[in-house]
Amino acid sequence: MKKLASILLAAVIAVSTAACSNNEVATVNGKSISSKEIENQLKFQKWMMESQYGEEVWTQMEAQDKNYQETMKKQVATSVSRIRAFTDYAEKNGVKPDQKQLKEFQAQNKKMLEDEKMKKSFEKTGLDEKFLDDFAKEKATMVSLSEYLKKKSKPTEKELKDYYEKNSVKAKAAHILLTTTDTNGKPLSPEKKAEVKKKADKIYEEAKSGVDFKELAKKNSQDPGSAQNGGELGEFGKGQMVPEFEKAVFSMKEGEISKPIETQYGYHIIKLEKITKSEFDKVKAEMEAALSQEKAQKLAQSIIDAAKIQTNEENLKKVSFGKVEKKSKKEAEPKKPADDKKENKEEKK
Repeated sequence: MKKLASILLAAVIAVSTAACSNNEVATVNGKSISSKEIENQLKFQKWMMESQYGEEVWTQMEAQDKNYQETMKKQVATSVSRIRAFTDYAEKNGVKPDQKQLKEFQAQNKKMLEDEKMKKSFEKTGLDEKFLDDFAKEKATMVSLSEYLKKKSKPTEKELKDYYEKNSVKAKAAHILLTTTDTNGKPLSPEKKAEVKKKADKIYEEAKSGVDFKELAKKNSQDPGSAQNGGELGEFGKGQMVPEFEKAVFSMKEGEISKPIETQYGYHIIKLEKITKSEFDKVKAEMEAALSQEKAQKLAQSIIDAAKIQTNEENLKKVSFGKVEKKSKKEAEPKKPADDKKENKEEKK
C-alpha cells in the first residue's frame, strides 16, 4: 500500500485546520476554506521550493509559465480541497492519526528547525510551529486512512480468481510494423495503403519461408522502439496492447508467425515466442496485494468524486501570492573564496 499512502500524503500540503472568518475561497462538504488558509499554504510551498531550489526558482518558474503565480494558487486550492475531503471522510469513519507516525513527523519537523538557516527562513514566512504540528497530524491521518482503505479493499476469492485469469498469462513476442500513416500522422491514401499491405504480405512470406525474423525486423520494421532489437517487444500481459494485436497474439501457438494484422498503427507481422501462465498459489499473495492496491486507489478517488467541492474563483484571484525574490542562478550562488581575493586585489588597485 506504499503507492496509495504516497498518493494520499502527496495531497497533504500542510492544511491548517483552524477555522477562519476571512474571505471564503472554497467549501468542501459545506465546510469553509478561507483565503488565509490558502495564503498559508502558499507561504509553506514557497518556503519549501526556495529551500530546495534556491531563490532563482521563481525566475525559472516565470520562464516556463508567465502566470505561474495564478497556476500555483489554483494547484494549492485544489490540493487543500482534496485533503479536506479526505480528512472529512476520515473523521466520519472514525479514522484517527497514526500516533507512531505522528511522533515521527513531529520529530522530523523539530530536527528541521534545529538548522539555524532553515529556522530563520521559516520564521520569515510568518508561519509558526503550530502550523507544522497541524501538518504532522494531517500526514499521520493520511497514513491511518491508507490502512483503513486497504482493509476495506480486501478482494474476495472470486475477485482474485477473475484477476488471476486476466493477469496470469504473459506473452513474449516480436513484430514487424509497416505504418499506414504519413509523417504527420495522417492516413495514407487507399493506393499507398494497398502498397504497404502488399509489402507486408511479402515480408510475411519471407518469414514463413525461414528468413531470420530478427533480420527482417531490423531491415523493414518502422517501429522505432523495437526495430533495432529485431522487433522484440519483451513480455506483456492482456490489456497492454491494442485489441487487434492482443487478440492475434493470445490465439497463436509458440513459434507461429501471423499474417499481417491491421491496427491503428499499420500492419504487424507477429512472431509469438513464448506463452507463460503462473500458478495461482504461487502468485496469489502478489496478485492480492496488486488488486487490493487497485481497489483502494479507486476508493480514494471515489471519496474525492463524492465530495461536494465548490471553489469561489473570484476570491481565489484575490488571494495574495506574496513577494518573491527573483534571482538568476549566478546571483543566488554564494561567493567563492577566489572571488573575494579578486575583489580585494581590485580594491588595492
